Amino acid sequence: MATLERGFEDDLREAVMDDVEATLVGEEANLVYEFVELVHARLRSYGERHGYDVESTIDSLGQPEVDRSEGRIEVTIGWESEQMARWEFGTSDHTVEGDPLSFVWHDPPQWVREEFDQARGGGGQFESGYRVFLQETEPSGIEESRAIRDALNGLRRVMQA
Repeated sequence: MATLERGFEDDLREAVMDDVEATLVGEEANLVYEFVELVHARLRSYGERHGYDVESTIDSLGQPEVDRSEGRIEVTIGWESEQMARWEFGTSDHTVEGDPLSFVWHDPPQWVREEFDQARGGGGQFESGYRVFLQETEPSGIEESRAIRDALNGLRRVMQA
């Protein structure tokens, strides 16, 4: 008959937790990495479909935080850009007020081309679009991307398999 060492269950539990943590964040191409890559791919696809530049939001990815406590591992990952929530959940039609608002309007209507100057870069060279100054704008809402939620659902399916 085999005799198990005292504390073997604690050692086994710790070994399983080590393995889970490595699978989530420790190994190359770990699950968190795969999740983030899927979010970014979905967000880029969304941006291409709708003509949005999503790269600055993607670049705002923070470092994963791992909280390991007895019997569980929690990994938190997020993007520092507030725009990520707008991409994820979309927005409704709304008014944006400024004092004034200033932005480069790419492919503007004719009245903007007549009233404002072409945008210039830091060195004074012309850029694509026109630098506008407005008191308010009324942008239409944007469609939700669901990049994070859909990637989370995919991650759940992988983890349940």
